[in-house]
Amino acid sequence: MTYKKLYRIYFTEFDDENFEKVINVLKEKYSSQVNIIKSNVVNEFRALELYLEKEGYSEEIKNLISTLTNSQYVRVDYIDTAK
Repeated sequence: MTYKKLYRIYFTEFDDENFEKVINVLKEKYSSQVNIIKSNVVNEFRALELYLEKEGYSEEIKNLISTLTNSQYVRVDYIDTAK
């Protein structure tokens, strides 16, 4: 089994173009793969998985997403599947 370390980012974005911008900014800034998870209940509620080995970026990522989406309701969790 391959263990992964990643940040899971939860937020709401109603504009699809802005959502794509968020993904592109994350990919460029962190040089990392981004996996998209869409809600089955509310289309605008999105989650992203940013594959990044290092801890300590949660607040930075939260501030970046909040700025890009103009929302203060952003949650970022660091997940280490080896633990």
